[in-house]
Amino acid sequence: MDLRLWIFLAFKVLGASSEVRQFFLKQASGQDCQTLQLGESWISQSPITCQRECMSRYSENCQSVVYNSQTGNCTPGSIAFGPIFYVTTSIPETGPSETLYYMRQPIPPCNTSNNFSLYDVCGTSGCLYLSTSEANYTDARTICSQMNSRLFVGNTMAKFSLFWYTSKTYMKVTTYIGLGDNDVEGKYVWENGEPLSSEQYQYVWFHRQPDNYLGDQDCAIAQHANWPTRFGLDDAFCYQGFHYVCERCEGC
Repeated sequence: MDLRLWIFLAFKVLGASSEVRQFFLKQASGQDCQTLQLGESWISQSPITCQRECMSRYSENCQSVVYNSQTGNCTPGSIAFGPIFYVTTSIPETGPSETLYYMRQPIPPCNTSNNFSLYDVCGTSGCLYLSTSEANYTDARTICSQMNSRLFVGNTMAKFSLFWYTSKTYMKVTTYIGLGDNDVEGKYVWENGEPLSSEQYQYVWFHRQPDNYLGDQDCAIAQHANWPTRFGLDDAFCYQGFHYVCERCEGC
């Protein structure tokens, strides 16, 4: 179901009330769900109208808002599990009247065969397989395909945050994500064929990465094993064996 249609139906059924807030928005803190600011703030009557305006302006990139209950100040944000030390556009909660809300995304169906499970972080869910053994990038892609899935595509900030959280929290090992520049050096493309956006390029990489070491690093990894406190991807040799994350999705 299209996200905007799902949102419309949620408001239509529940109405703009406290029930909507419980169903549609969930209160959190910046320590749990870091939020990247999408643009300038404005004045809204409530957290619900704040979120609706955020969705109208920023579509699926709007996953959260910070709302000031005294002033009505509404600040639009996009969920980004971190901490991202070198990003300076996170939204602070500066007083007791300010609250961070994140939007509950539609939960996808999840066929749990082959050890797939539903994982969620800050309102974004995915039907994922977390590998228990290593494979090179090509083999990992094949294994995912044989299970009617694909290597994880983190093509939004919220989805990338889901990958980072699950791989770091549950796997704790260096992990492939479905991203590489095998076809054209420097032009990174997700496994669904979508190019890595310029916005995400600045967001998903660790400082000074990718560096294409020795001229042959074409696959993206999260270096949880060697650098557990590091946030951001590195480029690696695709023939190396690492763990990986598969996701089930429509059309995979």
